[in-house]
Amino acid sequence: MKKLLKVFLAVVITAAVLYLFVLFAPVKAVERLRNLWIETAMTTGEHQWLATYLFPAALIDDVMSRQVNPEVISNPELIDIPKPGGDAVAAEPTPYESNDGSLSLYDELGNEIIVDDRDQDIRIVEVKTAEYVGHLLFVSDPGRIAVATTDKKDVKGAFIKNLAAQVDGIAAINANAFVDDGGSGSGGQIIGWTVSEGEEWGGITERGTYTSMGFDYDGKLIVGNISDFGKYNIKELVQYQPAMIADGKQLVSGSAGWGIHPRTAVGQKADGTVILAVIDGRQPGYSLGTTIGELADLLFAYGCVNAAACDGGSSSILYYNGDIIGTPSTPLKETGRYLPNAIVVKKKQTLTDY
Repeated sequence: MKKLLKVFLAVVITAAVLYLFVLFAPVKAVERLRNLWIETAMTTGEHQWLATYLFPAALIDDVMSRQVNPEVISNPELIDIPKPGGDAVAAEPTPYESNDGSLSLYDELGNEIIVDDRDQDIRIVEVKTAEYVGHLLFVSDPGRIAVATTDKKDVKGAFIKNLAAQVDGIAAINANAFVDDGGSGSGGQIIGWTVSEGEEWGGITERGTYTSMGFDYDGKLIVGNISDFGKYNIKELVQYQPAMIADGKQLVSGSAGWGIHPRTAVGQKADGTVILAVIDGRQPGYSLGTTIGELADLLFAYGCVNAAACDGGSSSILYYNGDIIGTPSTPLKETGRYLPNAIVVKKKQTLTDY
């Protein structure tokens, strides 16, 4: 019994020393990991206890007070969308010979092109790093972007494939957050505001509370704290946070106070090309997720001049042509969660449609 007691005391003392070390050690690497842990926990809907049970409220408040959430409204005049029939030519994929001698296709940043749908003008690339796996969908015509909303507003959301089908869409990503008490929200009560074909839905918060990602009637993406949708001629809009890139300037770096999570984002290049990004996460051995700064780095590298984050976590999902691309962190991997709305790429009319 005495031996067991000594072992127990040794474990308790070791744990206490390690805890105090993490809490007070003036070591930058330890401080960064501790803060990242706090940020990650505190930016979830149901796992904040992972921080509040371990760390003093004053420390948590100090860490979260450094969260970056830029207040900005991008200038749509900086987007120059080519007119139909112009001279713009889509970049061709570059053949790449892999180590085993087989040919695969990689894009200009060395990421594998897993979908190259010329008929639908859609390209999807897979991005793999040591920390995460993600997918970026490119569509050159922003006029095909629509926002679909659940037909049971304030009651129940819809699966992403059904949201896409509402507007004859071929691809979609999740958009706004929703009331999700205990992680069991049905997606019906939207957080922030959304606009679909000019029709607005919201009400829980003021219009300018969250960062808007709004497409005007010219197909130009405007990001920022927009409160007057009419002033910016908004046709389709979703909201979350934060803004990551505006007017060609990257606004966030590192964790920026947002931790590591699965993430969804939308961005636009200067020529109007829209990029829909989804990073998988919370799955050790496959993909942990990414920081908001790393996702901004990626979108900036692909030429986005405006970009902002949609809801993330277990809601992050990319749908394309009947399939879920990647592996979302929700247990509902075949369908994703019930969502209040989605950013959708409408199908392109082809000769076979006539």
